[in-house]
Amino acid sequence: SAFSLTGSNSLIPPLHFSKNNTPISLDIPPRFAPPGLPPDNPLTKERVALGEKLFFDGIISADGSVTCGACHSENNAFAEDRAISRGFEGRLGKANSMPLFNRAWKSSFFWNGRAPTIRDQVLRPIAHRQEMAIPIKRALFRLNRRRDYQRDFTIAFGPGQITAEKLSLALESFILTLTSFDSKFDQAMMGKAELTAREKRGMNLFFNDHVPGKPGRGAGCYQCHGGANFTDYQFHNNGLLTPKDDGLFEVTGRKEDLKKFITPSLRNLVHTKPYSHDGRLLTLEEVIDHYSNPPKLSETLDPRLPKKGLQLSEPDQAALIAFLKTLSDPKY
Repeated sequence: SAFSLTGSNSLIPPLHFSKNNTPISLDIPPRFAPPGLPPDNPLTKERVALGEKLFFDGIISADGSVTCGACHSENNAFAEDRAISRGFEGRLGKANSMPLFNRAWKSSFFWNGRAPTIRDQVLRPIAHRQEMAIPIKRALFRLNRRRDYQRDFTIAFGPGQITAEKLSLALESFILTLTSFDSKFDQAMMGKAELTAREKRGMNLFFNDHVPGKPGRGAGCYQCHGGANFTDYQFHNNGLLTPKDDGLFEVTGRKEDLKKFITPSLRNLVHTKPYSHDGRLLTLEEVIDHYSNPPKLSETLDPRLPKKGLQLSEPDQAALIAFLKTLSDPKY
């Protein structure tokens, strides 16, 4: 009935095992498939607490002014309310900060999938000159000089120097605990809440295929935004072309991946605006308007997107937005 995130059934020994650790179990609703958790980093109270401390501490940025939480705010479902993130000295990146909830179900990270694991992903912003802008060795030097961090890392990982691997494991542990399962939609699926007539209309549009010439039949959103997390975790070109960002192509070098970005989860959309990989869509109305109208054509445009757009009526657009709002978790 529930899935434990401890990874206790794994035959792979945990990295830097400490007998002082207290295992944590998080209940996952049965409608969610078991996530692919890292078997060598079981969740423990001590590692999660250390990861949370690091997440909100500027010690791992160049001048102490930037934290992970600066671009991933709890009030925004661990995303950011800016179109493009600002890092050290206000330097602009080129992408919108993705939310961090339910990361345990993902197998690639960043909009272009360039990081294969959370522990790989968390170190990259630290060293990136436009984000936290501090060499990893310098960050580790600072942490090793702090008595409180010496104590915390020893409790979580056993005695020894604070290393990049331990730093990444702690941050990974904290991020794995950021979950979201309790939206109005979830409550309705359990019979504990009732969707309005408009929300039900939007749900029907969402889960029914688009039929050319009959826009009221459905919008087919589920084809890319299906499953419990409302994403297929695949990469698609959705007709929003950014001149300076080639998406998955920058990782694979394959022409068929040009301008493809990972499908974001639609959970918590109320809290994670603006939208798209470059944050250009400021409201849900702009998102639905984009899909309702003809997309920008290119060789890698997803074939499921109708070239004339979904052509949804204003009432149907409003209904679809009403349904999307039911996917937000009140804890954020």
